[in-house]
Amino acid sequence: MLRGAQLSIRTGFITHDPVPPALIDAITELQVTRQSPRGGFQMKLNLAKGGAVETEMLPGGMFTPGKRFIFSLTIDGLRTVLLDGFVARYDVAQSNESGKATLSVTGGDVTQLMDQYDVTGLPMPGMPPMGQVAFILARWTPLGVIAAILPPPSWTIPNPVNGWHVQQGTDYGHVNRLARDCGYVFMVEPTEEEGVTTAYWGPDLGGLTPGGNFNSQGFSMQPALTVNMDQASNVQSLNFTFDGTQKLLPYLLSQEVRGTGLTIPIPIPGEVLSPPMGPGWIPYARFSKLADLGRNSDRETQARLDVPELVMRGLGEAAQASRVVGASGTLDVARYGRVLVPGRLVPVRGAGPHHDGVYLVKSVTTSIKRGELRQNFQLTRNAHGSWTQEVAA
Repeated sequence: MLRGAQLSIRTGFITHDPVPPALIDAITELQVTRQSPRGGFQMKLNLAKGGAVETEMLPGGMFTPGKRFIFSLTIDGLRTVLLDGFVARYDVAQSNESGKATLSVTGGDVTQLMDQYDVTGLPMPGMPPMGQVAFILARWTPLGVIAAILPPPSWTIPNPVNGWHVQQGTDYGHVNRLARDCGYVFMVEPTEEEGVTTAYWGPDLGGLTPGGNFNSQGFSMQPALTVNMDQASNVQSLNFTFDGTQKLLPYLLSQEVRGTGLTIPIPIPGEVLSPPMGPGWIPYARFSKLADLGRNSDRETQARLDVPELVMRGLGEAAQASRVVGASGTLDVARYGRVLVPGRLVPVRGAGPHHDGVYLVKSVTTSIKRGELRQNFQLTRNAHGSWTQEVAA
């Protein structure tokens, strides 16, 4: 691994302790991927014949599905929790060559557990959408899940006398469906404290979410990704894409009040939730009536949506569809001095006036081997250019 970098792994379902040193020594490669809305990991270990992994850890249930592993990386004293994960499966690859047998352990974040148990029919009387979300997420508090819920602009408390909502499917499926109905997103990400996870349910604000750009010191922007600037460069590669056919403008059809019979379209621009990240505004290429946005939803869902809820759904769809500028590359972690965190904002410089500016980190894959630390990333944004000529290095 990189000099000055230290990997820490803790395990335990409710309480968590450091894993045995023999497990750290046996790791040949660790890959952690974090992207919206879910993250995962794969840990490859040397399955030496007669070693501690084969004779003690594997039979002792160290890698049993559901086992919790918290991966943290410290670089020059700055600790970042990469993932709070849970084992889903493991695979053993034996070999005739001595020392070549491997154990691959694969898992995901807490949404993996949330998506395992179907509790359809669980009554939730008198609960509006955010009440249902709070009720469901409260069950995961023992695992360190802290709910960050923003109520939708329009909601009603159903009268239990007339019936009540029931849960449909798994916890993750139900919460995600409610988010979709409101034009919201549901995502989880680890905090600065090991074993604590933020579960955000609210509008897609492009990285400006609790647990995202807001930390214990307040608002923060990640250091700039720098390319083509000699010794100041901190990325090994950086490529850009632009798909101008995908930007969506939803609209409502409203009947003219004076009884002329004419209908006028009312646009619902995504810039309301996702302000332009640069001065180069990108024109809309697709137009969709808001009623059509629910074509993949069940009829019951469409029937209960009123105009404010339709507008919020349209805003959410438009905000996500407006990010048609993308970038991908590989980070030189040694030069960058820290790990890049997904779901937050980061400036890019040195790529020319058209591509410089602020981006949202869409996903990051961190690969760790002995003597090697690499991060592959994907960025996205909704405009060209930069609002400012100066960024923090």
